[in-house]
Amino acid sequence: MSHLSACKAGQIGYKNVVVYAAGITAWEKTFGKGAAAAPAAVKASSEGGPIEIAAFEKIIAQEPDTIQLIDVRDKDEYAAGHFKSAVNIPTNQLEKNVKTLSDEKPIVFVCNTGAKSGEAYYMLQDLRSDLKKVYYLDAECKYKKDGSFTITKPK
Repeated sequence: MSHLSACKAGQIGYKNVVVYAAGITAWEKTFGKGAAAAPAAVKASSEGGPIEIAAFEKIIAQEPDTIQLIDVRDKDEYAAGHFKSAVNIPTNQLEKNVKTLSDEKPIVFVCNTGAKSGEAYYMLQDLRSDLKKVYYLDAECKYKKDGSFTITKPK
């Protein structure tokens, strides 16, 4: 299922849709042919993809320097407020800046709703498949100029 399909699934009422980026063949090798869902022990946050909100909040509060935090919103949105440790690389500039990203620390993409950060995640899967520790925050974020913020689960 592509990212676009996952977004459309959310628009038509499906909740908790997860994209297995490796594809159906890898899914079947991992979980068996016809498997409907991953075992409970498999967590998207440990495999890449959406990071758990609680884990992200803990990292931001206690160890923000342990991740590469990339805000993919437009420059004017970023200027209005952002996470203190975030750097701004808007999604429309990610492709030309993709070579600047390293695998020294996990990469976490953020935006206002999870849409642009999810787009950046999937774009990076295509452009830099060598980067394995890549995540995005699928949550609604509100930022203030002073660096404060609120994070809520998406509706």
